[in-house]
Amino acid sequence: MAQRRWSFFMPAEEHGFIRALSDRYHGWFTPVGRVVLWAALATGFLLLGGLVTQLVLFFSFAFCALGLGLLVGLPFRPRVTLTRLLPPPVSAGDTLSYRVRVHNPGRRPVRHLLVEERALPAELRRVEEPPLIDVLAPGASTEVTLRLKCTTRGVYVLGALQVASVFPSGLVKGTRRSGATDRVLVYPRFTPLESLDVPHGRNHQPGGIAVASRVGDSTEFSGTRDWHEGDRPRDIHWPSFARTGRLVVKEYQEEFFVRLALVLDVQSRSRREDVVLERALSLAAGLADVLARQEYLLDVFAAGPRVFQFQAGRALAHVEHVLEILAALESGERLDVDALEAVLLPEASRLSAVLFVVTRWEPERAALVARLEARGVAVRVFVVHEEGPPEELAPEARRAA
Repeated sequence: MAQRRWSFFMPAEEHGFIRALSDRYHGWFTPVGRVVLWAALATGFLLLGGLVTQLVLFFSFAFCALGLGLLVGLPFRPRVTLTRLLPPPVSAGDTLSYRVRVHNPGRRPVRHLLVEERALPAELRRVEEPPLIDVLAPGASTEVTLRLKCTTRGVYVLGALQVASVFPSGLVKGTRRSGATDRVLVYPRFTPLESLDVPHGRNHQPGGIAVASRVGDSTEFSGTRDWHEGDRPRDIHWPSFARTGRLVVKEYQEEFFVRLALVLDVQSRSRREDVVLERALSLAAGLADVLARQEYLLDVFAAGPRVFQFQAGRALAHVEHVLEILAALESGERLDVDALEAVLLPEASRLSAVLFVVTRWEPERAALVARLEARGVAVRVFVVHEEGPPEELAPEARRAA
């Protein structure tokens, strides 16, 4: 998951102290209560210039109204059960809409209910005011829709789901919290690609499709032929024998398929480089989507201080699994090219092509690409810039580095 780097110039809602104040401000007060609170604070500020009877009376009335609303609302705090019904993951920049089932197990109706998230991470933000349930009868259930703006890819935990009643004051919420937690996955933002021209050879992989689904060598059924001395009895095609009266055996052929490697440079040392890295992961998500829809085996290498490898494609996994990996990746302070070479070069004889997605092009990376090409592996390099579209480096540009 993307690491959050503190900066004085980061948006206000990303500062922990401001986020905590905002959480309590929205979690404790209704929209009308917020107006009363701000009016009381403004009146208190004016009182600093001198005591004015009308201002003192209004200031006292406003704060007494909020305090009294809190006290009279305590007996009406609702006792209900809450269950999130989460949809499939969304991409960064999208809005996550999901349902929350509210059930009243008690013997009395509960009135004026509000259901909302509390203690949200900075990357998930409320879109609108929580929906109001006017009355929920004893033993009844209903559902409300909540919406969160997902600004950044990652894996997040939703913990503090709050239910509150604004009855009877309508100013302050009488709250209870649910202890249930749920995991939310936010994919990287997609860079849409309609197609991708992948240069490759037809490298043979022992086991064909079976390498993606079970242990042991296998071949693909291609047809039948007459029995010859020495054929295995288990290869007899009994339906053909029953139809013709002659022994017929099944013929197999070894299957060939294409295995690709997608190498991601996750080096990032500043907030500016974090932005470029997110763009690189967006491009990688688009590449994985295109490749997963074709007959490829795909190895994903995430290269930073350590190198992680994940294989997908055909029967092994779908593009959703690749996106989960991209969502959970953490950036690193440096790229260990030696570690990447130690993992990648032994696989070179079984790879048809390697796709590099990097945020900078340096001599160490160029040397690794040259060694792969010397082993007969086709290579394509995509460099993601801070501004503008990604650039594919031509062979002569890679050698120039």
